[in-house]
Amino acid sequence: MAFFFTVVAATLASNAILLGVLAWAYHSPRLAHRRISPKPGIKVAWPKRLRIMAVISTLSLAAVILPSWLLFEHLVHERPTAWWVVALQAVGILTIYDFVYYGLHRTLHHKKLMRFVHGVHHRARNPSALESFYLHPIELLAGLALLYGATLAIGPVHVHAFLIAFFVYSTLNIVIHSGLVVPGFGPLNFLTKKHHVHHQDDFAKNYSSLTPLPDLLFGTAG
Repeated sequence: MAFFFTVVAATLASNAILLGVLAWAYHSPRLAHRRISPKPGIKVAWPKRLRIMAVISTLSLAAVILPSWLLFEHLVHERPTAWWVVALQAVGILTIYDFVYYGLHRTLHHKKLMRFVHGVHHRARNPSALESFYLHPIELLAGLALLYGATLAIGPVHVHAFLIAFFVYSTLNIVIHSGLVVPGFGPLNFLTKKHHVHHQDDFAKNYSSLTPLPDLLFGTAG
């Protein structure tokens, strides 16, 4: 269990560093040409933005640690497991999450949920990495619940499989909100641009989070 929480902590720390680097890059005049859009990211005063982000960051930490501790034996095991099984388990978690999140995201665009829940996040019409943490607490908890639910659905999985899935999930969530195009990162740039279109121009397109597959299958790719 110590190894598990050490890697989770390292992942969260690396995410914090990534968030800071991408936020700096987005606001740096020297890298302005890398922005997807030159328009302001979000028209919300900094004190309010920082307050919401602090609440979400704290809640996120608690929502990762508590269920991991309570459900540890149901989520993961540390028995010797072939590397390809670990890889399949990680892909399985992320695939289940991606498709179920797609459904959740479309549901959040229902008029009432959009107004009271998901609309908080969509105040960022041209998001930067910081806006990955600008969302309603219900939306944060729902997303994490899906990740843990996807793990439980096929679990217990090898500890490495969950840690890989958690790293990909948490890191991509920051990257796709970066609002930046980075040379040499073709697939990530593709996902970032798609998500930016969803925020800026067309709420009825690009609901997927990790891959474009759900959007392609259900006709909402844009």
